[in-house]
Amino acid sequence: MSRSPGRAINGLRHSFCGELPVWLCLRVPARVAAMTIVHLVHGIHNAQGKSSTLGLIPYLKAAGFEVRFPDYGWIAGLETRIANPIICGSLLPYIQPNDLIVGHSNGCAIAYDLMRRGAKVAGAIFINGALEQSISALAPWTDVYFNSGDDITEAAKIGAAIGLTEKIWGEMGHAGYDGKDPSIVNINCGATLGLPAVSGHSDFFTPAKLAAWAPFLIGRIRAHSLAHA
Repeated sequence: MSRSPGRAINGLRHSFCGELPVWLCLRVPARVAAMTIVHLVHGIHNAQGKSSTLGLIPYLKAAGFEVRFPDYGWIAGLETRIANPIICGSLLPYIQPNDLIVGHSNGCAIAYDLMRRGAKVAGAIFINGALEQSISALAPWTDVYFNSGDDITEAAKIGAAIGLTEKIWGEMGHAGYDGKDPSIVNINCGATLGLPAVSGHSDFFTPAKLAAWAPFLIGRIRAHSLAHA
């Protein structure tokens, strides 16, 4: 499967964080994050207040971000064709051009659909996205976190192909972005030097692994902010 040349972060070659080397990602001053709003959108099969993505909020707040968490509650995959457009319609008026949007699983499909509907954001992060791989660049930068152990998004691709689920679902969480736009960067969480290997659909949010990955994610946001200032 193709990858964006020179842009995938897999610990095996020199990679870049926006326009900055990866080793600078955790050394950018925190002031660039001051009061930026992050919309954190969870996936399906999450009862209200129970999503694993909630674990990311303390890290974002500690870094100076304002976090908005639209908790749409538990929905099934079969309901996404109806529920996702409703959720998007509810969220769209609240997205502002300087905001960031972070999605996990179906939250990535919601985030991408928001941008397709005209939401302008400063950047986007897709973590194990239940989203098609050949997306368009709809933000100044997009980071795609994936790992080969995510078999849930493999199933998501099949569900979309046979018309059971949201039609833009796909296996991005399993195999990453497969286009060539340099503003969309693949980050292989299963093989990134210096960070714990992630394997599975929600393993990124396992507390011990999130403790390492959250600062990396925040560092990349800060680096992107400087690169696009």
